[in-house]
Amino acid sequence: MLKTNKISASKIYVYVANDEEYKEYAEKLDKKLYHKLVVGIKGLVPQRQFIMEQWKEGQHIVFFDDDVESIDLSISKLFKGKTLDYFFKYAFKECKANKSSIWGVYPVYNPFFRKARDEMSTCLNYIVGAFYGIINRPNLKSIRLSITKENGQKEDVERTIKYFVEDGIVLRFNRVGFVTKYYGKSGGLGTFEDRLQPMLEASNKIKAAYPDYGTISTKKTGMTEFKLKKIPATTTIEGKTKSATQSKPKPAHNKTQKKK
Repeated sequence: MLKTNKISASKIYVYVANDEEYKEYAEKLDKKLYHKLVVGIKGLVPQRQFIMEQWKEGQHIVFFDDDVESIDLSISKLFKGKTLDYFFKYAFKECKANKSSIWGVYPVYNPFFRKARDEMSTCLNYIVGAFYGIINRPNLKSIRLSITKENGQKEDVERTIKYFVEDGIVLRFNRVGFVTKYYGKSGGLGTFEDRLQPMLEASNKIKAAYPDYGTISTKKTGMTEFKLKKIPATTTIEGKTKSATQSKPKPAHNKTQKKK
């Protein structure tokens, strides 16, 4: 997918969990497609933290899950006809202008839902973990994930909240979509059925830590969702204070939140 989108192999690093995976990937993955294969740490949350610690402060990093099949820029008036690299550069430029350290895209591919949305939002909006970008702050403890560290479920919800609490803003490009298999038959987090109970547990922990930031609901499938409240951004943008109809609620103080 990255080759199709003309992303230079020199920019691509593939992170695997252990030596066994390293051997398998080294044997099967075309070495022309990436710059370096790296053994990291097993577990979604520890692996993402490991990756951030490999890079310097301020580095622009785009995270991809390995099952992202395609990215659609065609619904966006800003990016239609543009390259994926152009989108990356634009997204990070907007992060700097808006004093945000994270950007994301719309979590559902369906163009019908995307075309009616604003191009970009700054409020508390879900930043899906399968595809997002950050301006790296590897030593900032306040944005490290702790609640979802063990089972990895809802880790992107916790990340979204923590970045919003820290920065007062998260950027999301609502007309950009992508195709992936969120609940495939296999993968690091297990099958859909395997994830149901851990989803509920993670959602309950997030709700306990951040009671004013969202609500929990359960779909007919049994899947638990943590729906974030669209709290307006409260940050300074290009010298002007962005207006907000609601101030950020304070997270609850508990033992889970204080873990490092």
